[in-house]
Amino acid sequence: MSTVTKPRAPTVRRQLREAKRFSWTGFAVTVGASLLGTLVPAAIGAGPDATLISTLVVTVLAAGGFTAKDGSARGIKAIAIVLLATGALVLTVTGVTVLDLVRGRPATFPGVPAAPAEARVLVPESVTCGTTPVHTTATCVVAVRSVGASALRVSGIEVDSPDFAVDASGCVGHDVEPGRRCTLVVTFTPAGSGDRVADLTVHHNVPGPAAFVELSGRGG
Repeated sequence: MSTVTKPRAPTVRRQLREAKRFSWTGFAVTVGASLLGTLVPAAIGAGPDATLISTLVVTVLAAGGFTAKDGSARGIKAIAIVLLATGALVLTVTGVTVLDLVRGRPATFPGVPAAPAEARVLVPESVTCGTTPVHTTATCVVAVRSVGASALRVSGIEVDSPDFAVDASGCVGHDVEPGRRCTLVVTFTPAGSGDRVADLTVHHNVPGPAAFVELSGRGG
């Protein structure tokens, strides 16, 4: 009496390998759609929650649409959709979040800690007060600009020459909002003839070294 051996059913892994649409091409298409679903709402200011929903919906639809014409069984198609969508979502969310943190931008997706907003300062490299007779006073100004993501605060100033004096009352102790500026008023009173140079140091709340401005003038 002969025994009939039933063929073993193919494993899920084997069926996924044989699924024509479950491929690197399918993954690339799904990732592209996922990025599109992220960038469009983010560009129009839809907010983190709406951006996440858009990314999820577009990613799943792209994975489902790409595998729709595959001849595999429905169960295998469903598994392929889940794997393609999950991989694309992980790659998209991770990549966009890293870029947000590196560039200091607001978080694209909810639940992601935003990069700390930092103040930034912009001062001219040099300011000249012109030529003035010895022991007489000329005035010039130094603009201190706030160009960061949070308010700039000037904590103090120093100048290393008696020929120059600085009135910092318009800057020191004040919060300078991004896009605004405050003004340091410099008086130049040369004690002798010839060129006079000084370094003006501006201390502030920006991480890193103080800002420096070269002051110059000429005693006539």
